[in-house]
Amino acid sequence: MSLGACVREPVNLSEEDAGRTAELRAGDRLEVVLNGNPTTGYRWGVASVDPAVLRQFGEPEFKPDTKAIGSGGKVILRFEAAAPGQTVLQLIYHRTWEKGIPPVKTFEVTVVVK
Repeated sequence: MSLGACVREPVNLSEEDAGRTAELRAGDRLEVVLNGNPTTGYRWGVASVDPAVLRQFGEPEFKPDTKAIGSGGKVILRFEAAAPGQTVLQLIYHRTWEKGIPPVKTFEVTVVVK
């Protein structure tokens, strides 16, 4: 058996999955792909999650839709299922320096780790 056979593909979620429940096993990876445009100053960030169940790894990655300067695209946030349990993953799209202003968009899913 090769080492690659042991690695599972990440579970991918997008904006259409908001409000749903994702089931993972401990050690599984989760990728959330959301529309964004960091040139506007807005960023996707974690507002709420239980890090004992699901922990973020790495920085969000931006992939522009085109090569045009200021182009929007996809923001990829990566997580790993740490231990069995359940948590709500809430992401917000906001400008980090603007205090007291509600986020422009939110994304929320329930994650169950078996």
